[in-house]
Amino acid sequence: MKPVRLARLRKNVHRLALHCPLLCPLLLPAAAQAQAADEYAAKAAFIYNIAQFSTLPNMNGVVRLCVLGRDPFGSALGTLEGKMLGNARLTIVYPRSGQEALMQCHILYISASEADDIAALAGSARAAGVLTIADMRGAARKGVMLELYVDDRRIAFEFNGAAARGAGITLSSKVLRLARAIY
Repeated sequence: MKPVRLARLRKNVHRLALHCPLLCPLLLPAAAQAQAADEYAAKAAFIYNIAQFSTLPNMNGVVRLCVLGRDPFGSALGTLEGKMLGNARLTIVYPRSGQEALMQCHILYISASEADDIAALAGSARAAGVLTIADMRGAARKGVMLELYVDDRRIAFEFNGAAARGAGITLSSKVLRLARAIY
């Protein structure tokens, strides 16, 4: 390499090294946001697939998938709007309270922002015949029917069978074979 090119390359590398502490923190949140978006897109697809292999009570041509609390899915759930689940059409709803959710939802995703009320919500949902889903650690042990998490870059889940039976909800045995734990 010619000495002029080498000097220019060193100068550019030096400039990059000086600016990296300023630029890198700006790039890292964007990468983390993209990773979270990918995770929740996969979770949205997973929820849809679980719903296809579930028997839910009180479906009359529509299945309402509700998100209670802060919505981590972004636009990922919008891609599911209007899709068919057997003879029922899937709609996405964002109730303002747990009480409102229990009156209108068939499937209830409980956001991490509702962690303090998760056991009470899970118990009320079981009595109302609502399939509950959360991605907080320990949610299935607190009565949530499906606890989602990422394991080795894949969506995995634990299933609370007692809660589902109490709500009159059944999941296909094919789905249950994929559960990491069943309570």
